[in-house]
Amino acid sequence: MADTTEQVPQAAGMPRDARPIKLACRNVWKLFGANAANFIRQRNGKASMADVAAAGLVGAVRAVDLEIRQGEIFIIMGLSGSGKSTLVRCMSRLIEPTHGKVEFEGKDLLKISDAALIELRRHRMGMVFQNFALLPHLNVLENIAFPLGIQGQDRPTREKRAREVIELVGLRGREHFY
Repeated sequence: MADTTEQVPQAAGMPRDARPIKLACRNVWKLFGANAANFIRQRNGKASMADVAAAGLVGAVRAVDLEIRQGEIFIIMGLSGSGKSTLVRCMSRLIEPTHGKVEFEGKDLLKISDAALIELRRHRMGMVFQNFALLPHLNVLENIAFPLGIQGQDRPTREKRAREVIELVGLRGREHFY
């Protein structure tokens, strides 16, 4: 289960507080089971794991508070099954947190419209899944250009950018490989 109780010291010379907060979680919980939202709401966002288990619920993310600042490299680590992927999915609203607040650039992501969430995902926030895969019916160029099409870029623009990226990573000559 994801829990952010350990604080890592800031590196010397890095003015952490001067950088704006890009993404924040405030007391984020993800519980699975019947009436999970009522359970945590009745406890004002506070419960022990013994209480969670006694209620017949499964706790995946518990009371996570974190702030990721602009330019910061932030790592979420833990054992298999500890809630890392569930937390990241809550942060991007691929799944809804049971309780708490997720803010991106000061906006509460749990209160924005579906259309605003789609725009956010298209242009401001992305996620690479741990079991990611290329689309097998698309070649290298098409796979790289695909997300740009989702953003609404026209074909010439996205193919030009995809070719730049192919060059950058040393795959020139393999654009049409599958």
